[in-house]
Amino acid sequence: MKLSPTSSFLIHTVLRRSAVCDRRFFVVLLALLVPVFFAPTATAGERSVTAAEANGTYRDVEGKSEIKILALGHGKLKVQLALVYEYQSGAGPAANVGDASGEATIENDIAVFVPEEAGDCKITMTFLANGKLKVEQQGEECGFGHNVRADGTFRKISNRKPKFDDA
Repeated sequence: MKLSPTSSFLIHTVLRRSAVCDRRFFVVLLALLVPVFFAPTATAGERSVTAAEANGTYRDVEGKSEIKILALGHGKLKVQLALVYEYQSGAGPAANVGDASGEATIENDIAVFVPEEAGDCKITMTFLANGKLKVEQQGEECGFGHNVRADGTFRKISNRKPKFDDA
């Protein structure tokens, strides 16, 4: 079957437009799907913590050490640590304590607290799900008593605005 020049022209034009439409469809589809596959997901250090999530009183597993936190806004937290290290001495049970308070900075779900006049001390607090707080102390010169460290996992025991000792 031989096509007329007009039919041949029409078929060629339709196919060319179809190819352009297919390319446009593919480009639009790709533009819609790429963000789905490459969208950032929140991992530790990337999830923003609300003031309601941060505010409160946290206690360690033993129930002896406590951290109070109040969101101040603009990436700042008011923090107060009351830490205890219990041990057995020749005279019976004894404890060393460590206290620190001041302002911490927070970005996403990680807060960093550097106690004033405390040498090489840096305390990193990561807000976890279910009201938990993972605390890591870097450095030994935090001004705490012997063997007193801030390290550990704390759980929120109160959502109320904490009352600080200095207020």
